Amino acid sequence: MAAVMTCAVLSVAGCGGPGGSSGPARTSVPVVPAQAVAIGRCGSVSDADISRATGLTGLQQVAANPMRCSWDAGAGDDYAVVFQWFRGTSLWDRPGQVTLGTPSTVQVAGHPGILWSGANACEIAVASGGADFIDWILTGSGPESARPQGCSDLEQLAADTLAKAG
Repeated sequence: MAAVMTCAVLSVAGCGGPGGSSGPARTSVPVVPAQAVAIGRCGSVSDADISRATGLTGLQQVAANPMRCSWDAGAGDDYAVVFQWFRGTSLWDRPGQVTLGTPSTVQVAGHPGILWSGANACEIAVASGGADFIDWILTGSGPESARPQGCSDLEQLAADTLAKAG
């Protein structure tokens, strides 16, 4: 990487190639994509963080692996929260994969994102660097008293995930 940058700097400065001849100076340096961040297991958030952000109590983790985790509210409620980490996939490919209503663009902790909202679900996908993005989904239609606080819950979870990324 250092050799590439040195070569690029020398080329921009008009330094010659082999044999000391000077070629035309380049006017730009190749753009290096933003570095991907390391996302911790389950978005680096705890069950308590999810309960605090969504207003749902009694959440229990029902699945976990490095790329996807899910929690259910249990106790007769059909609420679920899902975290996914998409590696090597453009955030802008996601709208064609989601059928949950009209997407709107958002900014979360300085990262571009897309938010979908439907009658019984919300989803937010946020760029996390490089060609990666994170995705939080909240679904359910339990009793009115147990309803989540709204789609802004997911923006908070995405912000927490990005803040804890390294």
